[in-house]
Amino acid sequence: MNGFPVLDLVVGTIFIYFLLSIICSAAIEMVLTMGKFRAKMLEEWLLAIFNKPITPGGKVKLGQAIMDHCSTTALSKEKKATAYIDAKNFTAALLEKVTYNPANPKSAAADIDQFITAIQNSTLLPSDLQGVLLGYAFEAKDTYKALTIRIEGEIELFKSKIEIWYDTNMDRVTEALKARYIRRFTFWIALIITLSLNADSISIVKYLYKNPEARTQLVARGYAAANSDSVKKEVALLIARNTDTLFTAKSLQQLTDTLTAHIEEIKLTTAILDDAIPLGWNDHVFTDEKGVFCWQLILSKIAGLFVTILAIMMGAPFWFDVLNKISNLRGSGAKPASQTDSKRSK
Repeated sequence: MNGFPVLDLVVGTIFIYFLLSIICSAAIEMVLTMGKFRAKMLEEWLLAIFNKPITPGGKVKLGQAIMDHCSTTALSKEKKATAYIDAKNFTAALLEKVTYNPANPKSAAADIDQFITAIQNSTLLPSDLQGVLLGYAFEAKDTYKALTIRIEGEIELFKSKIEIWYDTNMDRVTEALKARYIRRFTFWIALIITLSLNADSISIVKYLYKNPEARTQLVARGYAAANSDSVKKEVALLIARNTDTLFTAKSLQQLTDTLTAHIEEIKLTTAILDDAIPLGWNDHVFTDEKGVFCWQLILSKIAGLFVTILAIMMGAPFWFDVLNKISNLRGSGAKPASQTDSKRSK
């Protein structure tokens, strides 16, 4: 396509890895959504951190009370966490439970000093977390006094610090989700995709090398994808799925729509692959041109499949970034000489 067959071969292979990674990401998201693994991780964190009963000798823990609070429950079942709780809603539920006064249920903390007193007298919080919240409260109080221009109150400052603490913990929960589920699912789904499609990297490279027309068409699609706004949005969404627990279906209809969209995404991506390269198994996979069974082809097949699995595990954002950089390098060349420079050289 550009006079560099080797570069075209690399771009075509990278584009195939990108498409296979999209299929893997869509499948992983389907598994996470149907299995409600994000909700399970959030529930585990809430019950581990806020593990004291809200009433002396009671069975309901503070974490469970936060999950069942009207600010956070959304459409989740009783005693179950949603897949995502907004920081502001979490803070509202936590402070409401911590400052709750059974003797006067309708009362609410009106200033920062009442919040401090309520936290100091609370038996619901672990001692270290109690100290952290008190530190935030005193810091908010001191900061508010020191501000020349007061754009928000002491309570707002206090709540914002709790929200930051919560968001930081959610980042750690997301990392735990990756370590416990996503990486494991990525390997197994990449293995299933590679074996089911017979996506052998060595065979793919050989095919593209021997078929310049197919290689040219695939490279053209790859460069088009690198400059497509819709593909860029899809990659940005993939990154959001991997880094933010916010990406989740919150209702049955949204769940159905999400799964349907991923299924269509897989079908469309597979169709592109089928048009570009021959995939699938046949009776001649392990025989040479003469139809003789060859052990070397088995070893080559294992190596090719293994490389594809590793490539898929790198993720679609990685391969899109590489494809985009190559596209930019291809688009940028030596600046053409001006007519004045040409005359001077003569």
